[in-house]
Amino acid sequence: MSPGPSLAVIVNNTMSGGKSTGIYTSLLHGLGVGSYALLVVTSTSLTLHSYSSIESILEISGAGLLCWLALQSWPKYSSHNPPDQVNTTSVWNGLLIVLFNPKITIFFLAIFSPSLGTIFGWQNWLGIAVMVGVIDAVWYILVVLVASNSLFQISDEIWRRRIGKTMSIVMALMAFEIIIKHINSVV
Repeated sequence: MSPGPSLAVIVNNTMSGGKSTGIYTSLLHGLGVGSYALLVVTSTSLTLHSYSSIESILEISGAGLLCWLALQSWPKYSSHNPPDQVNTTSVWNGLLIVLFNPKITIFFLAIFSPSLGTIFGWQNWLGIAVMVGVIDAVWYILVVLVASNSLFQISDEIWRRRIGKTMSIVMALMAFEIIIKHINSVV
């Protein structure tokens, strides 16, 4: 699986805001992923499958979010968060990047579809959603710990800015791809 916007947001938040910001972003990302898992398991996400316009609206909104995140990730010379100072806007980006990514719903549909007819009850649905959210959050926390480790962390400000610019460009290109896909589907 290729690195996606979630990884870009979490690594960028870790590099710009420190370990705490990265961990909080990972936790909110896990909450978002768990929420999507709950939607899928309770079959609510079948609406997305039935009404492709909702999926398109989410994808286009996600492209807009990626553009905004790309602008936010572009390094600013005048202001820089001191290491380990939590930026709440950056942290909430971890949840937003999940909510505007309908591919997560399709991914969970593919995984859970064989057992959707056999899983009943809120306790089971909630248990699966919590498990998925915790696994996601733990994975990204491990990424944060590696990215913020002094052996791996880039202390030179020039390299931090290069990484920030690279992450911005990656997110902008992802947004551009989504927009082009929707333009081609209309034409």
